[in-house]
Amino acid sequence: MLKGKHLFFILSVIISLSSCTTTRLLTSSVKANEVTDLQKFETLSYITLIEKANRGTHNDTLSNLSKAIFADVLSSFGNRIPLTGNIIVNDFQTRNRVRQEIEFLCITADKKKEISSLKLMPTLDSLLEQNQKRFGLITITSGLTRVKGNYGKQIAKGIGIGILSLGMVHVTPIKAHSTVYVMILDSKDNNIAFFRRSRLSDKEPLDEAILRKQVQRIFKGYFWPPN
Repeated sequence: MLKGKHLFFILSVIISLSSCTTTRLLTSSVKANEVTDLQKFETLSYITLIEKANRGTHNDTLSNLSKAIFADVLSSFGNRIPLTGNIIVNDFQTRNRVRQEIEFLCITADKKKEISSLKLMPTLDSLLEQNQKRFGLITITSGLTRVKGNYGKQIAKGIGIGILSLGMVHVTPIKAHSTVYVMILDSKDNNIAFFRRSRLSDKEPLDEAILRKQVQRIFKGYFWPPN
């Protein structure tokens, strides 16, 4: 099984180097209007903070803030996203298994061109069945941000390196990035009803307007029209 937040954090930083993307919409045969009574699992949030140079570390405080902001973003869509409740897990071991299963499903789906072969994992499936619910929403927010003033210093340093190397070497630091993963689980059919990921480079992961824009892109053509 995956190594939790550390592996996911490393993966998020690596993939953030590419351009801004919203992945292709991946769905099962279940139509969007059939997805009702959607139960939300706790959002996983992994925010990296760069305080000195270009070295980033996972920040629990900012990750918790990201989780709270994202909850407000989802709520702002009202019944356009058919959320009707939350699945609360208090047991530490069960929460850890849920986290690992969510990470595994999202990372695996992100590598695939279709999700028909991707099945529910046991803990997530069991929790939905225990609550007598068919559909579950799992979400992950991940991103990179910097302390005030750090980015300007790194830009200046990169220019200096470029001058000293006669332009042969030029280091452009990443200012920020925001990534959101969304997946809908279907316990009745034991598969994934929906998956999409949005990544925005040079956008702050704690900006509510940015997160709202990403949710808009993710559900475009599913819960609301493509235009």
